[in-house]
Amino acid sequence: MKKIFCAVILIFGLGCFTANSSAPTGSEKLTRMLQVSTLSLLKEGNVRFVEGKSFHPNQEISRRAELAAAGEEPSATILACSDSRDPVELIFDRGVGDLFVVRVAGNVAGLSELATMEYGVTHLGTPLLIVMGHSKCGAVTAAVKGAELHGHLPSLISLIKPAAEKAKNNGPEEECVPRAIELNVWQQVENIFAKSALVREFAAEGKVQIVGAVYDIATGKVQWLGQHPEIDRLLAEAKSDTKVQDAHAAHDATPQAAEPVKATEPAKVEADVPVTPSHAEPAQAQAQYPTAHIKAVRAVKIEEAAPTQATVKTAAAHKTSPH
Repeated sequence: MKKIFCAVILIFGLGCFTANSSAPTGSEKLTRMLQVSTLSLLKEGNVRFVEGKSFHPNQEISRRAELAAAGEEPSATILACSDSRDPVELIFDRGVGDLFVVRVAGNVAGLSELATMEYGVTHLGTPLLIVMGHSKCGAVTAAVKGAELHGHLPSLISLIKPAAEKAKNNGPEEECVPRAIELNVWQQVENIFAKSALVREFAAEGKVQIVGAVYDIATGKVQWLGQHPEIDRLLAEAKSDTKVQDAHAAHDATPQAAEPVKATEPAKVEADVPVTPSHAEPAQAQAQYPTAHIKAVRAVKIEEAAPTQATVKTAAAHKTSPH
């Protein structure tokens, strides 16, 4: 009986070890929590905006002073249209420093927009990237109807044309523009995956979630589309591409046999741990940003940076030692 009991314990322990080895890390869980809570925050803010009950958080004098001193730390990157009827911060009832907004006619993902989104996702660390179209979009309407365009507009509209063609080939003609507006959201998500290796890598690693949305300029309501209908394929391709890039990088970093390996001094490393702003907001609980999640994420960053800092300090002490 004792042998059977020990065998059961051993099997159970191995099962736990196997399960834990494939389980998400603490930082991955926290990032996922932050993505969910940020999306909930924006949804709640939009409900208040639609009902005319906005809290207008983070618009105090102290908030501006805080961000000027500590730097920005937005919770989401949003690609939206430049249409004046599409005021992003107001739509989500957010304030100064809450959102990293990229606005361009037709909410297209061109070169400048891609670079700006990369900055938001990889440098500012926003866990959520939203691509948001809107009703009665002039740029999408022009692409659908083949309007005569001048200057640089043809170049911009060319990024919308694939969605416009799909819309014209599917469904009733009177619904073509609304259909094209939604399809254009997915077209721009595909452009992001296809043209931005940085965002593609972050998406493959789960560091950023890309969500589509369409804003109704008449009601003020945001229709949430979720992730791309073929997100599994896009992520699989992104992961495959990341592996290929890593393999190429490893190959390039390998010294050739004919070349002597030069000793290098240890690099100076600075931990990228941002100052913790207070994110002070009005007393209404619904408008408060989930600071517990932010602090937890920072704690993981500090913990991950600590071994590197210790190694650098040891190397520096050894270099300055007289022995």
